[in-house]
Amino acid sequence: MPTLVAVQGPDPGRAFPLNREAVILGRQQDSDICLPGRAVSRRHARVVRAGIGFIIEDLDSSNGTFVNGRRLPPHAPAPLTPGDKLQIGPYVLALRTPESHDPASTAEENYIVRETVNASSLKQGFPGLDPTSRLHVVLQVSQNLARTLDLDELLAKLLEQIIHALPQADRVMAIVCEADKLRVKAQRERRPSVDGSTRFSRTIVRRALDEGVGIISDDVKKDERFQTSATLTGLDLHSVMCVPLITSEGVRLGVLQADRLGRGFGFRSEDLQLLTIIALQAAIAMENVVLHAEQLREERLRQELAMAREIQESYLPDEVEGFDDGLFDIHGEVFPAREVAGDLFDFFQMPSGKLAFFIGDVSGKGMPAALFMVAVRTLLRHLGKENLSPGALLAKLNDALADDNAACMFVTLLHGIYDPATGEITMATAGHPPPFLVRAQHGVEALAVPPGRLLGYPASATYPEVKLSLEPGQMLACYTDGLLEARSREKQMFGKERIELFLRTLEMGESAERWAERTRERVERHTGTKDLQDDLTLLFLRRRR
Repeated sequence: MPTLVAVQGPDPGRAFPLNREAVILGRQQDSDICLPGRAVSRRHARVVRAGIGFIIEDLDSSNGTFVNGRRLPPHAPAPLTPGDKLQIGPYVLALRTPESHDPASTAEENYIVRETVNASSLKQGFPGLDPTSRLHVVLQVSQNLARTLDLDELLAKLLEQIIHALPQADRVMAIVCEADKLRVKAQRERRPSVDGSTRFSRTIVRRALDEGVGIISDDVKKDERFQTSATLTGLDLHSVMCVPLITSEGVRLGVLQADRLGRGFGFRSEDLQLLTIIALQAAIAMENVVLHAEQLREERLRQELAMAREIQESYLPDEVEGFDDGLFDIHGEVFPAREVAGDLFDFFQMPSGKLAFFIGDVSGKGMPAALFMVAVRTLLRHLGKENLSPGALLAKLNDALADDNAACMFVTLLHGIYDPATGEITMATAGHPPPFLVRAQHGVEALAVPPGRLLGYPASATYPEVKLSLEPGQMLACYTDGLLEARSREKQMFGKERIELFLRTLEMGESAERWAERTRERVERHTGTKDLQDDLTLLFLRRRR
């Protein structure tokens, strides 16, 4: 019967039969294949029999369904063959059919048992473990490895079981790869007489890792392969086994090594085979530990980013104070492409009694842009208290940013001052896209505002100003290039023409907040996805009377 076999993640080796025409995978208890875990959706994916083969379909899961590392689009069936790796949350599954090979067998091909006997013949009468006992050891190792996600605890338990399973071993070690170095991560000694040294032969370890093979020598001093190893000579080893820990992706994690100091009763080929099987299980468990640690780090990062986003959003104003509510409406909104944004908007009452408003876009994305955005917003709030004209404020802001800009980050910014009593607006821009003026009866005009230089350059600059009068019922629409440069699947930009046509469709009786929502929806229709390519920020100012 065809089955899905867990090759990585929780319950490695567990088989899930595909005994129906369509099998649902998810974390719900009533799923055909229940995969517990927060990263698995309630109804995550579906495997459907298609003739003599199978197809896999993602059921609009939160974290996605991956085949050979490629995320499947929701509700887009894709073929699933015995050679594919199906990943759902922490689970990596392989399709096994009666005609296909066992994935575990494929993994074992990473290890080639290589035996070299350069001394006297092996003592076949050594009282080692019988086959039944060895199988019991393997099962016990498998159970214990599945019970912990702490690497130190995992290796300590593992070495305890290995030294019990190999009565002739005086010392067992787990040597791990850390960057380009090898380090003894855990060691277990049989007798207190052993000096506790963690020295090991890099010659043996490197050969096992480079060739991906298990190495055994029953008499190291007579083994021609290791005659040049001063470490082995200094350790006075008699017999040694070394087996690499290699993941299914071919990543070298380290080795398991067993040493015998006393003469006679060296390691045998069946000992190497046993250690190889244990190493296969240990590599899977260690990979799960690493994945778990990465998931914890990612979760902490998500929490930190969520907190950063909350802090960033707290800097953005919800409403403007100090004005008659019936004079005008103003609304801004940031739609971030990532957890945090590099775009900003702001508005506040100046000491002169007029309204200052800003909209800007920091170069780059993510946390660096967000931090720079906070610095820009703090400076413009400080400069806004000086009753400067827009051009003068932008010039002083440029000088302030350029004085301490080691990261060479820049920002485009549109700054305007609105007089609610007369409807007059004075504006200046620093490399920012010019706004649109929306009149009654759906008349829309792209305003010509001289594009001053971006802010952050270490040289003084001037920023020309323009003036216009906002009549009752008219609206000023400002935006960042996340709207202008949004690209369709055919790589067509949204562009100024589409912005103008879209603004003509806005109902002036609707709220400015609704205008922002409709703009976001229009961008999604153009790009064909809810995922933004760049931060999108909007600012609408409408005169009521």
